[in-house]
Amino acid sequence: METNLPFDNSKPISEMSITEIGGALENVTRWIENERVREREARKIYDAVASEVESKVATIRAYAERLLKANRDKMAAFDGLLGVKQQPTPGVQRFGRPQVPAYLAEPKNLGEAILSVWQQDRFAEPLTTDELADAVKSIGYETSAAPASLKSSINQALAKLCKVGRVIRYRADGSMIDSKDKSSRARKYLAATRLPEGVIAE
Repeated sequence: METNLPFDNSKPISEMSITEIGGALENVTRWIENERVREREARKIYDAVASEVESKVATIRAYAERLLKANRDKMAAFDGLLGVKQQPTPGVQRFGRPQVPAYLAEPKNLGEAILSVWQQDRFAEPLTTDELADAVKSIGYETSAAPASLKSSINQALAKLCKVGRVIRYRADGSMIDSKDKSSRARKYLAATRLPEGVIAE
């Protein structure tokens, strides 16, 4: 039997009086709304934690990529000092696609691909959906979708990412759109992890 219910279900409804039944019916809406309030509060907590975790993971991946690049540059400089002939960059396959550690592996879905775009130093600025469509392919995301279909899918993925605070929206004039603003039309997007130091998304 269910516990912690807002009503006493130990008494069979068939034994309730008309007054008791009427009183219970009047409270049904309030009982349901109280439960919905609890659900919304729980979702806010979950979304906040999920957003924080994903933001930190994205930042860690971006940091790891910069470490790898710095390591390659330093090794190349060191080899140059020793007069060692440069060998092909480790991890680059015959057709030019680099092999990377698991935490920088090819994106598994479009949302992950979009976030991965901004982990690249060459994509440090806000991008349009058309620019993102080209960018996700350049980092290894594979799709057979037509351009229009891919753009539509990107818009859907961006809407979800913006909702949890992982991506920031921008107007055509370059101004940031408040997360509570549902009327302004976004022209460009940027990962929250790419915001300039000291700038906080509203």
